[in-house]
Amino acid sequence: MKNVLSFLATRQIVAFYGIFDIPSMMFKALCDFDFKRIGALFVALFQLFGAFILDTPITPYKDKIDMEKFSLVWEDNFDNGFDTTHWQGHYVYGANDTQLRDTAWWNRDQVSFTDDGCLKITVEYKEEGPKGAGYYSYGMETNPNKQYDEGYVGYEQLYGYFEIRCILPKGAGINPAFWLLSDGMFGDTTDGGVTGAEVDVLETKTDYDPDSIEFGTVIHTIHVDSYDEAHKWENQGLYYADDPYNKFNTYGVEWNENEYIFYINGVETARTSFGGVCQVPLYLIISVGVDEKIQGNEYLPASMIVDYVRCYQYK
Repeated sequence: MKNVLSFLATRQIVAFYGIFDIPSMMFKALCDFDFKRIGALFVALFQLFGAFILDTPITPYKDKIDMEKFSLVWEDNFDNGFDTTHWQGHYVYGANDTQLRDTAWWNRDQVSFTDDGCLKITVEYKEEGPKGAGYYSYGMETNPNKQYDEGYVGYEQLYGYFEIRCILPKGAGINPAFWLLSDGMFGDTTDGGVTGAEVDVLETKTDYDPDSIEFGTVIHTIHVDSYDEAHKWENQGLYYADDPYNKFNTYGVEWNENEYIFYINGVETARTSFGGVCQVPLYLIISVGVDEKIQGNEYLPASMIVDYVRCYQYK
């Protein structure tokens, strides 16, 4: 069987084996008289066939996360604005610095807060921005190893569960992301992912086509072995969220010494140990990338709205 499946992506192989898990899940739902669950599993079954054959998206259908095994150890609800004790610019070196990232200038002026205490990172075109006319956005991190603002300490954590609750920005050319990173990824090698990795809990494609089968999906990805020639990555596939451009959804990853397990709205989507699971602490990044497709975006200004970020440890 392994030889037969060797030409497929890992995520397609996972979808193939997932097909055989559905009957037992249906039987359990039938015993519980959970007919709504049975209907959802029928949908998942057809989607798994599509994912196996065509690598198409899947609606999360697996088990819900057991939060009883975790304790909340760190969070930011953004009720008090931009917390310079724990957050600073990602690739932006100080509160007033501006740096070009791909197709947009990143500057902290793109950060604001709603009346009910949500963070907003806004992508927009400015005629008179800090670097003149152009597109502007922002990324922010908790890297404790670099300090650009006085009083900054950052935050990093080894293992646990990491979650963001947010609404995604609309339109083409925008890549909102929540990810975990270690400085070990910037070395020549990271021994796979053991001494450094990038874990993309949430990101999206920069296409924006409401008629596409991929519309409303997000991606989970693992990157290892630096960003140079040795760089390797594994994409876990495309998964549907619940109207993510208009509604809050949660996106999370459970990380232990054996594997990464991804979740959307508390429902498992994928799990992997690709590259050898990272064994060093990772810090948090929230960013809104921009590429050349932004020129066709009719929704600007567009904002990623974040309700909270939370980090849990195993009890």
